[in-house]
Amino acid sequence: MADYLAINWEKTGLSGVEAHTSGSAVSVKRAFHIAWPDELHPARDPISAGSWLKNEFSRLKIASKQILISFPRHDATIRLIEIPDVPLEEVPEIVRFQTATKSSVPLGQLMLDYLLLPAQEGKATRDVLVASISKDLHQQSVKTFQSMGLEIVSTGISSLAAAEWVSHIDVDNANLDVPTLIVNQIDHHLELSLISKYELLFSHSTSISSGDQAAIQSAMQTEINRFLLSRSAQLGGQNIELVFLIGDPLSLQDFTASLGERLHCRVEVLDPLLQIKTGSDEVPVLESPGVLAGPLGMLYAQSQKKLDGVDFLHPHKAEEKPDRRKLQIGLGVAGVVLILLTAMYLTQSSVADLDDQIAERKKVQKDLDEFLKRGQPTLESVALIDEWENSNSKALKIMQELDTVLPGTDRVYLSELDVTRSAGQSISRLRATGHAKDDLDVRDLNQQLSNNNYRVHPKRSNNTTTDPAYPVPFEIDAERLPAKAEPPQKPATEKNN
Repeated sequence: MADYLAINWEKTGLSGVEAHTSGSAVSVKRAFHIAWPDELHPARDPISAGSWLKNEFSRLKIASKQILISFPRHDATIRLIEIPDVPLEEVPEIVRFQTATKSSVPLGQLMLDYLLLPAQEGKATRDVLVASISKDLHQQSVKTFQSMGLEIVSTGISSLAAAEWVSHIDVDNANLDVPTLIVNQIDHHLELSLISKYELLFSHSTSISSGDQAAIQSAMQTEINRFLLSRSAQLGGQNIELVFLIGDPLSLQDFTASLGERLHCRVEVLDPLLQIKTGSDEVPVLESPGVLAGPLGMLYAQSQKKLDGVDFLHPHKAEEKPDRRKLQIGLGVAGVVLILLTAMYLTQSSVADLDDQIAERKKVQKDLDEFLKRGQPTLESVALIDEWENSNSKALKIMQELDTVLPGTDRVYLSELDVTRSAGQSISRLRATGHAKDDLDVRDLNQQLSNNNYRVHPKRSNNTTTDPAYPVPFEIDAERLPAKAEPPQKPATEKNN
C-alpha cells in the first residue's frame, strides 16, 4: 500500500498521484485525473461529492489513507511585505497585523501562512512572503476527504510545491543555488516562481489566452519578461542563470531555444510524466503534465524537504509562552493573605519585628514590578512598527504614477530606471534607458511624460546594447514639475432686478 495520495485540487476535478515514500526516495504507484460531475460538486455538497469520489477511488484501486493537497497558484494570494527585524517569536503576530491592513478580505475568512526571507546586511527590516487562500475553498476539500474517512496531512500551493519537486530532480550541474526561474503552464494559467540560494523569492500566476502553440508561447514570453522586470529589485542586479520549463519536451523544444537566447541562460525542460513511468505502466493522458508537479513536490516535502514552504494546516506560529496570569493571581492572593497575617502578627509582636515585615513586603513588591517589566519588549515592538510605518518612502506612489504613464513591454521596455529625490519633494528627476520597436514609440513615450506634468529634456542615447526585437535604444531625462495651482474661482454676483 502506498503511503500518500497527493492531489492538485482544481475546481473542475482532481489530478494526482499515489506514491510510497522511503527516506529521501519517492516511488510513484499510479497517476490519475478525475473530473467532477456537475450534480456532485464539493462546492454544493462536500459529503455527497465525497461519497461519489470514494467509488471512483475504489474503481482506480486507490487505497491510501493519508492525503496531501496542493491548491492551484491562481486560487491563492501571495504578498511580499516588510516587517521590522524583531525576534522570531514576535513575527507571526506582526505578519497578521500587516496582512490585515493590506487585505481586502477579513483574516477570519482566510487560511494564512508565511515564509520569512533571510535578513539582508545593513537593512533594519525583513521581507516576508505571506500566502493566503479562501477558508471556504480549503474547507470544501477537507470536508470532502474527511467524509471518506481519510486523513489530511498537509495543504499547500502548487507553484511552491512544484519548486520543491524541481529541487529534487537530478539535472547535470543544475541546482537552485543560482538565480532560477521555474515556469509551469497548466491549462490557461502560467505559474512563475523565482528562486535563489534555495530560497523562494516570489511566486506569480497569470492567465494566458488560448490559441495555437505559437500564440501561447508568445504570450508566455511576454509574461516572463514582465515577471522578471517586476522582480528585478529582489535579484539585486543579478541575471537569471537557470530556467526550468515544466511540460512536454517535444512541444517546448522551439520555445526552449528561443528563451535561452533571449535570457542568455541555460534552459531545462522537466516532464512529470517521465517520473510516473518509472513506477507504473498506466500513465494518464494529460493536456498539461505540469499539473502533477505540485503533488509530486508535496510528496518530496514529506520525505526530505529542501525548500521552506507553506502549510495551511500547520502554519508558522510563535512558541507558546507559559501562561503567567494564574501565577500573578496566585501572587496577588498570597500578597493579600500575607498582609492580613502581617497585620495580625504586628498586633502581637514587638516594634523590633516591624522592620523585618516591611522588608518582606518590599521584596514582594519588587517581584511584582519585575513581572510588569516583562511586558516592556512588546511595547517597544509596537513603537518600532509605528516608526517604520511613518518612515515609508513616497517613491512607491511615484512608481505607481509612472506605471500608468509608461506603455506595456509589447512596444518598449526599460532596462534601467533611476529616480532622484530632492529635499522636501517626493521626486525631482527621472532618468531611464531602454529599447523600442521604432522611433515613433520613443516620441510617444516622451509626449506621454510631457502630458503628465514632466519636463522632458531631449537627449541622444548613448546606450550601446542591442536587442533584435527592439532595435531602437533610447534614454529619458525628465523633470517632475510642481502641481499647477488651480486659479481661484470668482464669487458669483447677484443679478440686478
